[in-house]
Amino acid sequence: MIPSNIELGILKYLDKTATAKQLQELEEWLEDPLNMELFNDYVLLHYAINMGLNKMDDQPMKEELIRKIQKGKLGIKKVHPQILLKIAAVLLLLVGFGYFFNQKFNEVNVEEQIDPNQITLQLDNGNIEVISEDGKRKIIDAEGNEVGVQKGNTLNYNEGGDPGKLIHNQLNIPNGKLFELVLSDGSSVFLNSGSSIKYPVKFLPGKTREVFLSGEAYFEITKDSINPFIVNVDDLKVRVLGTEFNLSSYPEDSQVTTVLVNGSVGLYSGDVYGPETTTFMKPGFRGVYDHSSGNISLDEVDTSLYTSWKSGKLVFRSMQFKNIIKKLERSYNVSIVNNNKELGEQYFSASFDKDELMEQIFASFRTSYRFTYTIENEKITIN
Repeated sequence: MIPSNIELGILKYLDKTATAKQLQELEEWLEDPLNMELFNDYVLLHYAINMGLNKMDDQPMKEELIRKIQKGKLGIKKVHPQILLKIAAVLLLLVGFGYFFNQKFNEVNVEEQIDPNQITLQLDNGNIEVISEDGKRKIIDAEGNEVGVQKGNTLNYNEGGDPGKLIHNQLNIPNGKLFELVLSDGSSVFLNSGSSIKYPVKFLPGKTREVFLSGEAYFEITKDSINPFIVNVDDLKVRVLGTEFNLSSYPEDSQVTTVLVNGSVGLYSGDVYGPETTTFMKPGFRGVYDHSSGNISLDEVDTSLYTSWKSGKLVFRSMQFKNIIKKLERSYNVSIVNNNKELGEQYFSASFDKDELMEQIFASFRTSYRFTYTIENEKITIN
């Protein structure tokens, strides 16, 4: 039986998306002759299945498979009778249930094989790829064109891709990690823990540059007076030409917070952008959009308090402890269970370096409000 991690590596190898780590694991596994035999059988069966998915007429499908085997293009020296029986069974099944099998085959639980603590990239065709923070790879579109490259914790898109077709990718950052995305126009997006962004692989000429954010990110937008840049956060839109700002809206937040560092931005909800529907911001101000009322308020702030997360700092200002918990969970990738409801409603202001231990952080909060807690593995229980 082939281990699940090796099977995933084989599949990635076959569709040319395997990471360096997966290739190394596969190479070491194939050093065993018995594993090489399993690999050969698996590749043949995989090829037969794919042939069946792409061709619903059984006779041409069989003839093509036989031709490939005879020419040795599969690279298999020995084919067991058992594996041939499996292939025959698959082919017969596909003739009658081709469409159904196709749907189910494409719904293989890739998510179950992906560690939720890993950064993932969802392509336009729905495929999900794992991004290793210390890795290096090319990003290839459905047509085989190189559209970007990943080096370490930065994913950089170039000017490749179809100039007439809008294709989206989605980058998902798990708890405990930070990542940088450079879009095709040169704009940079620094994503905080527990965030995701959907964006075009290539911005189209003459069209609005538009992305969709969930969570928190710091934007450095390349100036373009012809093509505005719009960030969609739930029902709020942030429109810019070229500027730097921080935008935050996590699921537990009742508000969307925009903090402008440089340039200017306009905040509006709905589809109409104009003087009567838009709230314009100046540098050094915070714009707060309330989901329930739809109102937008402005106040002058110290912007460094809202952007310090980029340098590994956690800053809380007049925040309820129940919301502080959620941010600690994201930053430290831990689970926190609070059984003290009164504590959850308390407001705190505090600042921490991210390399501080959870014991140090909780000791600071306990100076203002007495409570007990236990830490077991990655779970913290507050009483």
